Amino acid sequence: MKVFGKEVGKAIKFPPIIEKFTGKVLPKLKDGINELVSIPSTNISDEETAFELSIALPGLDKKDLTIEVQGNVLIISGEKTQNKEINDKYWVRREFVRSSFYRAFDLPLDADVDRINAKMKNGLLQVKIAKKENVNKKRSLKVA
Repeated sequence: MKVFGKEVGKAIKFPPIIEKFTGKVLPKLKDGINELVSIPSTNISDEETAFELSIALPGLDKKDLTIEVQGNVLIISGEKTQNKEINDKYWVRREFVRSSFYRAFDLPLDADVDRINAKMKNGLLQVKIAKKENVNKKRSLKVA
């Protein structure tokens, strides 16, 4: 039977552009838990002395985050697992939710990877990456 041109009972495949903004559910993990992978909203600004990233991570704490620098790539990832159990007089309900995200940012050549600061407040991660000094100085060369 078809409804709105789609076969009833078959999964609807969203266009990749929608999954890119909303995240997508991965296949069930070996313990039977679904995992939602999301791509958090990020604002990036290029200030005079530093690059600043603001990443919206509602519901996460700083203990849920990992920030690494590998070569010239800044990697920010996080994972949160929630277990909820409700015991009532006649029944028990358990819910398990695991969500994670992963973002990698190629750093510009003038980013100083030894001077990166991060702070988390009210679900907003602020990362400040200092710029190297003397990288943008202009100098003239004489041709021999």
